[in-house]
Amino acid sequence: MDNIKYIEIKDNKGYYLPLFNLNGAYSSITPFFGGDFKTDYHHYALQPTSELGLFNLEFSRNILFEVDGHIYKLNGQTSIQQQDSIHYHYGMLYQEVLRTNDILSLDTTSFLTLNDAIELHKVVVKNLTKKPFKLNITTAIPLYARSANNLFDHRHVTSLLNQIHVVQEGILVCPTLSFDERGHLKNDTTYSVFTHIKNIKPTAYIPVMDDFIGGGSLSYPKLVKSYEVGDQINGYEAIGGIRYGDINLDANESITLYFSIGIHKDGQNVLETKNKYLNEVGFNQALAALKSTYKTMSSYIEFDMVSKARNEQLKWVTLQPILRRYFGNSYMPHHDYGHGGRGWRDLWQDLLSLIVSNDPSVKDTLFNNFKGVRLDGSNATIIGNMPGDFKADRNKIVRVWSDHGCWPLLTTKMYIDETGDLDFLFRKQTYFDDQFTHYTKRSKNSWSHDNATSYEGTILEHLLLQNLIGYFNIGRHGYTRLEDADWNDGLDMANQLGETIAFTHFYANNLSVIAELLNYTEDDTVELFEALYELLDQQLSLNQYFDRVSHFNEKTNTYKKGKIIELLNNLAAEKKNLLRQKAWFDGYFQSYINNDGSYQDKAGQMSLTGQAMALLNEVALPEQAKTLAKHVKDALFDANLGGYRLNSNYREVLTNMGRAYGFAYGHKENGAVFSHMAIMYAYGLYQYDLIHYGQEAYESILNRAFSQDSGVLAGIPEYFNDQGIGKYSYLTGSASWLIKLLRTEVFGICMHLGQLSLKPKLKLKEFLDGKATIHTYIFGQRTTITYINDKKLEFGKYRIKKIKVDGKVTEARSFTQPFRKMEVYLDEHV
Repeated sequence: MDNIKYIEIKDNKGYYLPLFNLNGAYSSITPFFGGDFKTDYHHYALQPTSELGLFNLEFSRNILFEVDGHIYKLNGQTSIQQQDSIHYHYGMLYQEVLRTNDILSLDTTSFLTLNDAIELHKVVVKNLTKKPFKLNITTAIPLYARSANNLFDHRHVTSLLNQIHVVQEGILVCPTLSFDERGHLKNDTTYSVFTHIKNIKPTAYIPVMDDFIGGGSLSYPKLVKSYEVGDQINGYEAIGGIRYGDINLDANESITLYFSIGIHKDGQNVLETKNKYLNEVGFNQALAALKSTYKTMSSYIEFDMVSKARNEQLKWVTLQPILRRYFGNSYMPHHDYGHGGRGWRDLWQDLLSLIVSNDPSVKDTLFNNFKGVRLDGSNATIIGNMPGDFKADRNKIVRVWSDHGCWPLLTTKMYIDETGDLDFLFRKQTYFDDQFTHYTKRSKNSWSHDNATSYEGTILEHLLLQNLIGYFNIGRHGYTRLEDADWNDGLDMANQLGETIAFTHFYANNLSVIAELLNYTEDDTVELFEALYELLDQQLSLNQYFDRVSHFNEKTNTYKKGKIIELLNNLAAEKKNLLRQKAWFDGYFQSYINNDGSYQDKAGQMSLTGQAMALLNEVALPEQAKTLAKHVKDALFDANLGGYRLNSNYREVLTNMGRAYGFAYGHKENGAVFSHMAIMYAYGLYQYDLIHYGQEAYESILNRAFSQDSGVLAGIPEYFNDQGIGKYSYLTGSASWLIKLLRTEVFGICMHLGQLSLKPKLKLKEFLDGKATIHTYIFGQRTTITYINDKKLEFGKYRIKKIKVDGKVTEARSFTQPFRKMEVYLDEHV
């Protein structure tokens, strides 16, 4: 069954849907056919579209329908269509728009093909009057056909490169060159618009924008000049203008127009597009293949809980990590145009959901990600298109995010717990080497790829290195230096005296996690390069360590595992005590030291980040956690906006913290309901069994996203603004965290070193007809686990009474072997 949400649309609310395929084609499309289509930053078929561009519809997909001297548009932007009825539904990943008025209906299905960079559209035009009418159809699809750079740089000059070809039922644009930041390159890409109506041929082609407008405008074109098949026109802006004239439609009769927009690389047979897709059989087969593929892709984890509507909503959440894996943080209207790719943090957090998807590439992806770690503990910030391909940063400008060293261990620990693969820690991987040293604060006098270090260290060594440097890189209060920002990119103006108390929790606990993992390994010794061990043993200061590894020539040695565990646990305990005693203020944790060297939060002020990290990393004492949960809800919770705000209102532009506080309060990183941090906070609450607070935190986000006035079409957005409007849809790491939260904490699928135990924390209202079911991969097997709560018991009142595995009752309460079906019966506590 498709994931479809039916909507009656009265206004353009800025809804948009992503379309993409696995071969690198990306679209955004709205119910009004706004949005764009591209294969990368330098190859846009339609004009690049940001948020406001969603309302500027003339430069996107459009068709003119002329009936009895009146013009109707596919996008509805005429005065006589303002009262049109619009019914909209969408699936994974396609949309259908039924636009209706007294004269005609336009039923349009749109999607992007699975294997080709081809957008396909089918428009069924129906005569709704009681008498025949004469119909003229003209497609009006401006072909941008160039790099996003050229939107405001050499826009006219690059139109002079265009070679426009008229072919049977199509317009092709093949620029001679491309002008962008890469230089002047010979173009190898053709852009196309094709149309087809069965048994009817076009009567005119108007492929030149000047001729299409003809002294009018795109809103009211005059179509002053047409061309013939075989014509070539050079040096003008192009438009896919193809006209079908004088089609007679009887009352209640309909006619179907197919059209496509394509991006074709050199060597492709462009003309095959029309024959392959622009007919009933080809179109329907392509749509069926798309539906089947995305249904399979998003079914790696499924939930039956709360309600059918919630389960449908969660299907989109499970698709979101896949979308971000391909889109990165680019190519969507709120993300502007982007260059594609993901940041360092994204690599690790997106894997949180992919690890449970039974994707065979996860292990190698995880392993290759470690190639981005420098020996000074920093990392490459630009991720290439191939696994393990890293670069320093654009234009050789580097930034250091202080939290970057935290995330790899979280993801690696999850992988090891799911698989039991402790040997992964001892695989050897290279380090990233470039001209930067000393946590990127210095550069080498001479460096080239030829003299880059080829040293390989274990994954364990990589993890230890990152977390020790994060641990020892401290400010005068003893917390990790903020550097150029942490998780909150907007904290970018405190790199002198700023400290991130929030992520000090993370680094402290990570040392405990590494010690725990070492406890389970078989060997009694651990191989490390000498300077790293000496840093751990505090024989070296951090700067001395940086000096040692700046021109790497270290020897490796074996060290007693027990001693390393002791050193790690001592360091972790020392930092946790500091946090519990010095960062705890009046019922909550401080989060930051500002660039004046002072604690940022005064009375009545709070940041959610510090609270989330204290709980997520289990640094807060149990009583602190209870107190904190109450204070945070009083200070930051607003159910009408989606739940927990990221921070309280500081009522000033904090130039001693960062640009975030130049944003209006309630927007983005300044006090919005930021889904990512709110869900991590919820996860932390669950770890302390503060279930009421935790469930309310994640449910508020889902409820707000589902509200008709939220502006959210599907899934959950990056954040909700001060009016509860969702922004930055689809591409958010919060989706991975919500999946992890539901699987691990709510459903209690607890994996530890390849062993499963069950610790459900489901509230009564999360059951659906007395049951709550999760379909997920465990031990590489697609598995269904159902909790049966016939007595309708609330969390805290039930226990596991009986378990059936594949139909047989078992006394076991931990599991190491695959199974297909498990039924877990709940009953009162004895």
